[in-house]
Amino acid sequence: MSEATGSGGKLRVKSGLGFVQALRPALYGLLALSALFTFFAGGDVFGTRLPGWTQVAAPALFGIFLVVFAVYRVALIRGGRYPAAVGLFQIGLGALIWVLLLPGTRSRISESGQSDDVAALMTASDPRVRALAAEVAGTRADGSRYAEALIDRLSDGDVRVRETSRRSLVRVIGGDPAEGKEGDAAIREYRDVARQRGWILPPP
Repeated sequence: MSEATGSGGKLRVKSGLGFVQALRPALYGLLALSALFTFFAGGDVFGTRLPGWTQVAAPALFGIFLVVFAVYRVALIRGGRYPAAVGLFQIGLGALIWVLLLPGTRSRISESGQSDDVAALMTASDPRVRALAAEVAGTRADGSRYAEALIDRLSDGDVRVRETSRRSLVRVIGGDPAEGKEGDAAIREYRDVARQRGWILPPP
């Protein structure tokens, strides 16, 4: 009975390995696409700005790759064809890379690595400076990194700052998700879109 069970388990592992091996070309394709989106998302390609969804495509594609890769490695480990410590380390490393690819993580790393005058000036005491900084943020190729600061400025005490921040958000998003709305209602709409695109983190 135990021999039959063992042979059945080996057959399942073997069939699983065969299935994943058949997916190898697709895995390599997912890895290549995630790398391309990582390098080019949020920037310009041949003078054309890539849409906002490309910034979440890299972690999504790499996440699919990681799931299939983990299944493949676990199947090898269970079949005694791969060292467990090495396989688990590779899966853990892949998970760390996936976290680093998330737009919110990349934005925080970028902000911590260099000073950003635009972000600092958006909280200046002079409303003219805040309005100018909000305008500049909307023209940047990586304007999505200023999404949270621009949304905060929608409740600014100066009307020029509020209007400029909204124009910049519309430019960064590629449309106005809060058209016809003002005040807190508009802020909620912009914040929801920014969260969906991974530009800001959801509340804990």
